[in-house]
Amino acid sequence: MSKNKTNMNPFDPSQGRTSRNVPIQTVSRLVQQRTGKKFTPGKDNPMDIIKFDWVDPGKIFVNYERQRWPEPTPQVKLDKKWMTPVMTPGQARKDSEGNYFLADGQQHITVYVSKYPGSPVPLIYVESDDPNLESQMLLALNTDQTPMAKYFVHEQECIMGYELPNAIEKTVRQADCETGYKIYRPGSITHITDLYNAVDSYGLDSLYTVLTKYRQYWPNEQIKTATMLGFLKVKELLEQADKFTDDVFEDMFAYSAEFFESADRLHLDIKDEFKKEYPTNYKGMGVREKIASGILFAYGSATGDAIIEQPFYIDMPQMVS
Repeated sequence: MSKNKTNMNPFDPSQGRTSRNVPIQTVSRLVQQRTGKKFTPGKDNPMDIIKFDWVDPGKIFVNYERQRWPEPTPQVKLDKKWMTPVMTPGQARKDSEGNYFLADGQQHITVYVSKYPGSPVPLIYVESDDPNLESQMLLALNTDQTPMAKYFVHEQECIMGYELPNAIEKTVRQADCETGYKIYRPGSITHITDLYNAVDSYGLDSLYTVLTKYRQYWPNEQIKTATMLGFLKVKELLEQADKFTDDVFEDMFAYSAEFFESADRLHLDIKDEFKKEYPTNYKGMGVREKIASGILFAYGSATGDAIIEQPFYIDMPQMVS
């Protein structure tokens, strides 16, 4: 059977059978026939690698350098709808000292320990002294199947020594900023996907320049990535027009800081003005280009010099006195 779009749709293996209980080997064979692919044979013995035990909770740890944080809200919901028959074992790494480091199932295992104090905990585990295995397990179990905050992916890839995440983290720190998950400190960046998009589009050097200037002109604010991307776009446009100098770019920040109440209001006010000015098509206009247009308007309003053309024309009302 050749592979096509229809073959790849979900299907009912029990169709046409007198019983809906289908042997898993039959299901596997049907899937391989539909995909036209034989899955790569395993080269190890799972029984030698994956093990199960009821574990003393006193030997179970969560390494928060390698794992996400506990989430109280899901744990409260789990408690309310708890059903022991559907409780799944946690997944862990067991080191040579007999300690277990939880890699998956933190939320429901935490609830389990609260509901059954002192009771042994069901764990599937792999024996290893390499903590990188915990990061690999975390990423494999969450990024491909259940959505996971990009920050935690970034954090684990930094720990495992991946080049780009570490280069981004170094640049961010050099600019007196920090990455984090749901933090609201001055200089903090929580929209990690935007950070990666910025590097992909404009490079690490430009990111460093913009973040440094951002911290100088709005030292008490967290980094709003829409504003950051707008300044990166302005820098790119100035360079393309051969109009970029340190002084000109400095003035872009200085006059924007005078024109807008805050870096946060900068992108929000520009967004609101585009809704008013272009009510039928503002959503189809690039966010970076819209923010860049507002920044360029603030510069032109202060200097009387439309140094380069706005990507989208906008005439911003004065937001502050």
